[in-house]
Amino acid sequence: MIDIDQKYKPIQTSDARYYIVTGGRGSGKSYSINLLLLLLTFEAGHTILFTRFTLSSAYISIIPEFIDKIETLKLQDHFYITKDEIRNKLSGSKIIFKGIKTSSGDQTANLKSLTNVSTWVMDEAEELQDENIFDKIDLSVRQKGIQNRVILVMNPATKEHWIYKRFFQETGVNGGANLTQGDVTYIHTTYLDNEKNVSESFINNMNRMKRDRPIKYEHEIMGGWQD
Repeated sequence: MIDIDQKYKPIQTSDARYYIVTGGRGSGKSYSINLLLLLLTFEAGHTILFTRFTLSSAYISIIPEFIDKIETLKLQDHFYITKDEIRNKLSGSKIIFKGIKTSSGDQTANLKSLTNVSTWVMDEAEELQDENIFDKIDLSVRQKGIQNRVILVMNPATKEHWIYKRFFQETGVNGGANLTQGDVTYIHTTYLDNEKNVSESFINNMNRMKRDRPIKYEHEIMGGWQD
């Protein structure tokens, strides 16, 4: 069985709409979120939209990460997997994988026309620079009778990013917080929360970076927002 860091439990227990998941390198945030999404598909009625700003082939870049967890949990018989979708055979719930940016521009119109979306995950959300695109897709997450979630997973960028201004600056929440305020749940982890899953050489490298390049360490490793 796979253990999930307690800091991610609010995704299962909080009734918030928005989840801001931040952290640095080696924090295990993508691993934990992907596992929680698979578990969520065992509840009927979910259509989970999983996006990255640029996504050329989900079957090559993302779906193998989910297959690894399915195999670890020995749940292969419960899922039907295609090149851009994972469907739970027991519940009918599914995860759909899409890119926002395409060779011809962005496909926001196609994404917001998706029906019955209950959860939207924006992975590598720091790459989404246009807040209007976020708002358009956000408005499509409106499945009735089931909890709706919008989950932003990211390595913090600069404080000029709209995510920082909207979800931190305007609400008075400090970066690195783990709390729920209003309809937003904040989750922040670092490699220190994930030490059992990273190598000793990685930890030694982090210690050297902390000593020799503290600014880089604070931003890239501890997940701090840059001024």
